[in-house]
Amino acid sequence: MATATSTVTTPAQVQELLRQGKGLLLFEGVLCLLGGMFAIIFPFVASQGLELMLGILAVMLGVLGLLRSMAGGTEHRVATAISAILIGVLGVMLLVWPFEGLEALTLLLGIVSLIRGIADLTGFPHRSMTSPGLQVISGIAGILVAAMLFWWYPSDALWAPGLLFGIQLIFFGMMLMSLWSAVSGAIASPPDTQKTEWTSL
Repeated sequence: MATATSTVTTPAQVQELLRQGKGLLLFEGVLCLLGGMFAIIFPFVASQGLELMLGILAVMLGVLGLLRSMAGGTEHRVATAISAILIGVLGVMLLVWPFEGLEALTLLLGIVSLIRGIADLTGFPHRSMTSPGLQVISGIAGILVAAMLFWWYPSDALWAPGLLFGIQLIFFGMMLMSLWSAVSGAIASPPDTQKTEWTSL
């Protein structure tokens, strides 16, 4: 008779998966910490940088979308071209009207921080098996960030996106460093239940 196999992932399996990319985990954690500290020290520069980056990215995506629609690398050329034009126009608007772009970015960061905070706090879609405490702290921080962004809007548009984004980066970097520290140790081995059963017999 066929036996049912368990599909539950054990902590040791999760730790082994994370161990395979622990070098990138460390690099990403350090990068987030350094970027967060820079954004906190220079919030206005960070806010302008975020807005400028989004504007340039939107323009690039618009141009690439138009080129792809003309080259035939899409199923619906007209829809792709229209979407590319709208994205490109949005990018131009962000570059031409930076303050209005910062106001929109403030709202966007507030919404994203709220969603991310609720997800981390409730453990949805999954609860971290290696650092659940830091995940809860990150969730609380995300909700507080969203509340502060909405409370001070729109007067905070010039500095709040960079400052609060930096705080979020710090917490995210701490969580990554905690994961790296956890996977750098010895892999926890589950008890050998089969051997225990035979010994007891």
